Amino acid sequence: MPRSSSTAKQRELLLAGLEGAYYNVTHQEVDGRRRSREEADGCRLTVVSEEGMDPFWDHLLEPVLHLAESLPYEISYSLPYLGAYRHVVPRESDPPVGHRPGAGREVTGLRTVLECSTSATTLRQGPDAGAGPAWLLHLCPAHTEALASWPGVRTDTPELELECGTVIEYRTTEQLLQSHADLWLTRLTGLRPGIPERTWVDVLEQAHQVLSSRLDGHDTGEDSPLASVVTTVDMARRYAAEGNLQQATVPLSYAETLALRL
Repeated sequence: MPRSSSTAKQRELLLAGLEGAYYNVTHQEVDGRRRSREEADGCRLTVVSEEGMDPFWDHLLEPVLHLAESLPYEISYSLPYLGAYRHVVPRESDPPVGHRPGAGREVTGLRTVLECSTSATTLRQGPDAGAGPAWLLHLCPAHTEALASWPGVRTDTPELELECGTVIEYRTTEQLLQSHADLWLTRLTGLRPGIPERTWVDVLEQAHQVLSSRLDGHDTGEDSPLASVVTTVDMARRYAAEGNLQQATVPLSYAETLALRL
């Protein structure tokens, strides 16, 4: 059964919260130094925080346990449809993995660009730069003509079991960042990359400032989509500041989905 949009939203927020909690664990200074990876991995979920520090895992343990129980089934159920691994054995009714668009290629990102819990039956393929399509957009019958900002060749397929609006990315980090800017980040912030001397680190830092100011000027709660976008963009800009632009695209994908509700 497809996941409801509310369940998908809860999962997105949970994963973003976990990412933020782990960032805090690894970046809070203890006795003048940051924890090593081994020390961070050894933090017990039963310990909410150390004295004088913001909570690390508050309200995360119970939903994490529910997520952990469901993940093994969902991974095994969905992997054959991603076409990202050569060793996956397809179901009898599926086309051979080697014949699927994107088969055997490295997946560089997963995005949700449309809120629809219906299983997809159509693939829209991005431009082919020689190695295969740049991205694969999954669409259901009701949305086959939707998302004009994702132009590409359409192919009807049997049910793919991935939800409508799911995008599997094969593009480079630079291309992913540019896509996020073009499709939603510039719309929300007015910031345009490509200006001389403005790096992606600068863009994400300024985007966080703009969105934070916008949040301060609105009477919104901590659970509002805008507050969640601010949180995830904050994570992205911190990864970028550390020199990890590829990792920055992960919270940006969460932010993109949340921005659909703004």
